[in-house]
Amino acid sequence: KHFSKQGVKGPPYNLFIGNMKELVDLMLKASSQPMSLSHHILPRVLPFYHHWKKIYGATYLIWFGPTPRLTIADPSLIREVFSTNAESYEKYEAHPLVRKLEGNGLISLKGEVWAHRRKTISPIFHLENLKLMIPIMGKSVGQMVEKWGKMCNSGKVELEVSEWFQNLTEEVITRSIFGSSYDVGKHIYHLQAKQIVFAAESFQKVFFPGYRFVPTKRNRTTWKLDREIEALLLSLIKQRKERRRRSPDGKEEEIEGHGDLLEALIQASLNSQGGEEELEKNKNKSKSWRRITEEDIVEECKSFFFAGKHTTSNLLIWT
Repeated sequence: KHFSKQGVKGPPYNLFIGNMKELVDLMLKASSQPMSLSHHILPRVLPFYHHWKKIYGATYLIWFGPTPRLTIADPSLIREVFSTNAESYEKYEAHPLVRKLEGNGLISLKGEVWAHRRKTISPIFHLENLKLMIPIMGKSVGQMVEKWGKMCNSGKVELEVSEWFQNLTEEVITRSIFGSSYDVGKHIYHLQAKQIVFAAESFQKVFFPGYRFVPTKRNRTTWKLDREIEALLLSLIKQRKERRRRSPDGKEEEIEGHGDLLEALIQASLNSQGGEEELEKNKNKSKSWRRITEEDIVEECKSFFFAGKHTTSNLLIWT
């Protein structure tokens, strides 16, 4: 009613599921048909937006389960949300399945906790540090192009580039995060990929609040995958910390994984600890002042995986 009074309309609300079933059906229908050669890709990329925009206009309301979402496309409104008046808009509450996948890292934290974590972790993404990853990217891309060259030696060849770019993104992200621990990282990556498949399937069904806590076969498998991912990451973090302690004179070049994101997160964690007096002084203050724990590093690694894989591979494929 609030939005309707302002002239904002949208597809009718369905009890519990909102517009999720219709949204998923539109996406499945679009992806099941071959694409035209036109540059007008909106009907394929965002079929639900293309469909409802024709009915309700560029600004309309849809429901993700019981949660309303306002869809906007006006550049001035987008600028208002992301830049001009960004502090007035809170981050959205992700679907519980998505929240579990993306981890409770920097991309999902809010308020003072987010500000403290961002201040601690942001140096990792300074330009001079990102440049250190260029050799990793160059090597992986070079190996892929070399394979393509060999495949072309016999004449014409057709490539499904989406699969190649997904594998390329997987390799670059895994090597960037885990470095010399690549094999363990790749295993973790594949476990999270299985979680994503289960989550995608769940989105196609009616969502009942609390259903994810029911010990169904699917939920038990998802819980097992999550426990395995966390156990592998915690084990890897502990191994890295132990090697740091054993490293003579703390020489960084002798520490396994020097230069990868996991090592940078561990260093940020150590930098955030401070001395015992500092910890004692701040322990009763705002919860934003606290060291980055091993569990926090696990959540950040999940975020890197989830955010990095699909955004990057999709961008490469569409380009």
